[in-house]
Amino acid sequence: MQVRTNRSSPPSVSQCLDRLEVLLDERGGLFGLGNAGRRDEARRLIQGARLLLTKETGRMAQAQAEAEALLRRAQDEARRFTAEAQERARANGDSDVVREAEREAREIRTLANREADEVRRSADVYALGVFERLDAEVSRVVTTIRRGKTILGDRTGAAPSGRLDNEKMASV
Repeated sequence: MQVRTNRSSPPSVSQCLDRLEVLLDERGGLFGLGNAGRRDEARRLIQGARLLLTKETGRMAQAQAEAEALLRRAQDEARRFTAEAQERARANGDSDVVREAEREAREIRTLANREADEVRRSADVYALGVFERLDAEVSRVVTTIRRGKTILGDRTGAAPSGRLDNEKMASV
């Protein structure tokens, strides 16, 4: 299975993991036929990275949904508050009450928007941390693969058939 991406955008973490699995499954694999332990370790690392990616994506979606729900509740409360104040003003014939209610409703909306922005920003910071941890994990897998290729190349006297580096992964 060949993973192709648009040259203008880098491959996703999932696509990189797919490509690593393909490389592990190719005849002889990345570590040669005799090193099943390293292949198993690489597979465990790939599986762990996939699991982490799935969990963290779910958490990010949940944080986004909570931010949107908070914003909707605040907007609903502001609308309800404004409608009640307008109704009271109509009943009392007091335009000052309407203006005050509208001012308070604007303040509530502004506060709700600020809180929603902060929740979104926090979710983005959290997502960045997740991607940094995933990047470190994938780098660890690539380092293990390179080390295995070097060991096998030294043992067999054969130069590795190709380099596995970020530039090559980006073009896959």
